[in-house]
Amino acid sequence: MPLHAGDAEPIVDLQALFNGVYDRAAYDFRIDYTAAPVPALSETDAAWADVLLEERGLKGRSQITTDS
Repeated sequence: MPLHAGDAEPIVDLQALFNGVYDRAAYDFRIDYTAAPVPALSETDAAWADVLLEERGLKGRSQITTDS
């Protein structure tokens, strides 16, 4: 964000900003969370993504591929 000299640095809640963009753009309907990601994730990242998507009811472990 552009600031004038002497202006206080703004505090921006980036998570709220990203959530708002995601919701308004309807990415949950535009992104196919059942498809394997390209490029494939590392084993660690695949496990993290699996937990995150399962918590949101979007995907099961059997469909996440890794680059190993």
